[in-house]
Amino acid sequence: MSEQERMDGPELVPNLEPDVKLVEFELQLARAMRRVDAPEGFAARVMNTAASPAEVKQKVLVLRPRSGLWRLQAWMGGALAAVLALGMYGAEVLHQRREQAKADQQFAVAMQVTDHALAQTREQLQRAGLKLGE
Repeated sequence: MSEQERMDGPELVPNLEPDVKLVEFELQLARAMRRVDAPEGFAARVMNTAASPAEVKQKVLVLRPRSGLWRLQAWMGGALAAVLALGMYGAEVLHQRREQAKADQQFAVAMQVTDHALAQTREQLQRAGLKLGE
């Protein structure tokens, strides 16, 4: 089957029925974008405004402290960050201690199992008549 035949299949043909809402939207858009002439004297007013020197109005932004409230807020934010950092550090230390205790417990159990296995092996060797370095 050729590439053209695959593209002409019924599943690839879009639905060409007009969408009423889309047609309405396109008509409104066309009306809104139609050419409109500028009002009389508009060009002269723009040229006069461009030719005259404009006054420079500078606005100065002054931050006045509100009875030290902003300082308090800044300190509270810093204190909160410090408490969170300290809490994270404490949680990590606690986690490491628990992991170490768990590892120590597992090592102790492994040593008990090994000692028990060695004791059984010694008994079996002694029963077989082999004397170990005593």
